[in-house]
Amino acid sequence: MGSTSSENGIEAPAVLAHAPPKKFKRLYANYIRTIAAFAVVQMHSVGELLFSFQPEASWEIRWWTGNIFYSALRWATPFFIMLSGSFMLAPSRDEPTGEFLKKRIGRVMIPFAFWSVVYLLYDNRGRIYDGNLPGWRVIRDKILFEDVYYHLWFIPMIVSLYLLTPVFRVWIKQAHRSDIEYFLGLSFCVTALQHLIPNLFVVKYVGWLGYIGFYVLGYYLCTYPVRRKGIIYALAIFMPALTAIGTWWLTAKAGTYDNKFYVYFSPNVVLMTFALFLFLRDYDWSGFADRHPRVNHWVNRFADLSFGVYFLHVLVLDVMKNGYEGQFRITYDTLFSATLNPLYGTVIQALIAIAISLGLIYLLSKIPFIKKWLM
Repeated sequence: MGSTSSENGIEAPAVLAHAPPKKFKRLYANYIRTIAAFAVVQMHSVGELLFSFQPEASWEIRWWTGNIFYSALRWATPFFIMLSGSFMLAPSRDEPTGEFLKKRIGRVMIPFAFWSVVYLLYDNRGRIYDGNLPGWRVIRDKILFEDVYYHLWFIPMIVSLYLLTPVFRVWIKQAHRSDIEYFLGLSFCVTALQHLIPNLFVVKYVGWLGYIGFYVLGYYLCTYPVRRKGIIYALAIFMPALTAIGTWWLTAKAGTYDNKFYVYFSPNVVLMTFALFLFLRDYDWSGFADRHPRVNHWVNRFADLSFGVYFLHVLVLDVMKNGYEGQFRITYDTLFSATLNPLYGTVIQALIAIAISLGLIYLLSKIPFIKKWLM
C-alpha cells in the first residue's frame, strides 16, 4: 500500500500527494455514488437468476447472466460504506458524540421507518386484501430480527458503523499509517475466514469486525497516497472472471447455488473493490465536468436523490416484474410482449427501473417535508 514518513520517522495521516481541490473531492464522491447506485440496481435486477441453476444445464444463459453481472458488480455496496467512512472518520470532523449520533442516525432511521412501513404493506398486500393481517409480534420480529425487505439490511448495518464512529475517530487521530494498515489486514482476513471457516479458533470470536473494514478502507484510500497501482489494477482486472468461474465451479460441485465467491469480504471482491475505488478516486472528474457540463449536472443531481432511489427501486423492479398494470411487464427477458436475451434485457430492465425510481423520487423531493425527512 506504500508508506510515508514525517521528519521524525513517525508515520501519521498525510494529505494525498497532489491532493485535489475540495471541489474535485465532492465531484469524485458524487460520481462514485452515482456509479454504485446504477450497479446496485443492476445487481438487484438479476439476483433471482442465480437461484435458477440446474446441474444438468450448468451453461444455461439465464444463470450465467446473473453470474456475470454479480461477479462484475460486487463492489457496489462496499462503495457506499467506503464513501461514508471517508467522510465520517476524518479527524477534522470534531463534534460531540451525542450530536453526531443524533444527526447521522436520525438521517437514516427516519427514512428507514417510513420505507419499512411501505415495504411491510407491500409484502403483506395479499393478507391485507384477504383481511388476514399479520399480528404485531410477527411485524415486530420482522423488523428486529429479520430484514424488512431484502435490500433494507443496509440501514441497520450502516447504523452499527455510526455507533462505532466516535470510537474509531479517536483511534484514527492517534493512529500511524501502519496501525491502520494492520487493522485493515486483520479485518479483511478475519471476515474472510469467518465465511470460509466459521468456527476457526480465534476467528469465531471477532465477529464485530464485519463491515468496519470497508468503512476504514474508505478513509484510508482518501487520505494516503497508494503506490504500485499498476500491480493492483493488473491483479484486480482478473477478479470478475475469477469470481464468475469460481462461483460456477462451486455451484456445479454442490448442485445448487453457492455464493462464497460473492461474499463482500472474499479476497477477490476486496481486491476488485479496492482497485476500482482507487481508480475512480484518482480520475480527473474536474476535467470531465468541464468537458461534459450537462452530464456533470445530471450526475450531481442524481447523487442528491440516490438515497431515495435506493429505497424505492426494489419496489419498482417488483412491480415491473409482476406486470400489475395490464401488459406493463418488464423483466430480464421480457419487454411488454417482446422476448429479450437476458444479457441485454436485464440492462434495459435496470435502466427503466432507475428512470422510474428517479422520476418518482424527484417528484417527492419537491415536497419539503418528504425531501427533508424521507430521502
